[in-house]
Amino acid sequence: MKRTIIVFLGIICASLCFAQTKSVNSSNPSDSILARIDTLIQLNNYWLEHIELDISLKNRYKLYPTENIYTFLQLDTKTGMIEQVQWSLDEENEGSIVINDIDLTSGMGYGSGGFELYPTKNMYQFILLDKTDGRKWHVQWGIGEKKRWIRRIY
Repeated sequence: MKRTIIVFLGIICASLCFAQTKSVNSSNPSDSILARIDTLIQLNNYWLEHIELDISLKNRYKLYPTENIYTFLQLDTKTGMIEQVQWSLDEENEGSIVINDIDLTSGMGYGSGGFELYPTKNMYQFILLDKTDGRKWHVQWGIGEKKRWIRRIY
C-alpha cells in the first residue's frame, strides 16, 4: 500500500512539473486547464483500478466454521471452489482436502465476493450461493472421500 501511495505521489509531482514547464498560450488558457483536468482524470482512474484490485484480492478467500471444532471450509469467493481445512495440535493430522475444484463462474468471474456459503441444520451440509445470478449448490463435507461432494440445486 505504501508503494502504491509513493508511486501515486510521484506521478502527481511529475505531472505538475511537466505542466509547469509548458508554455501557456495566453490567447487560449483553457487548453492548459483542460490538459491538467485530463491528467487528473487519468491519475484518478489509475488510482481507482489499484484500490479495486486491492479490495478484490483481500476479500477473495473466506473460512467458514463447521460444528466440528477442527474443521473449516475455505471458499474462494471469486470462483466457488471449496476446500475442507483440518487443523490439529498434531501436525500429521492437519491439511486441506478439495471438495470442489471446478470454477463455477462459467467464465464470467465478476470479482471476489460473488459466492457465499450458508450452513444448514445438518452440520455436514452447506448451501453455496452465487450472489450474481442466484445459482445454488448443495455442499457436503466429511472425513471420507465419498462423503465430500457438491451438486447443483435446480
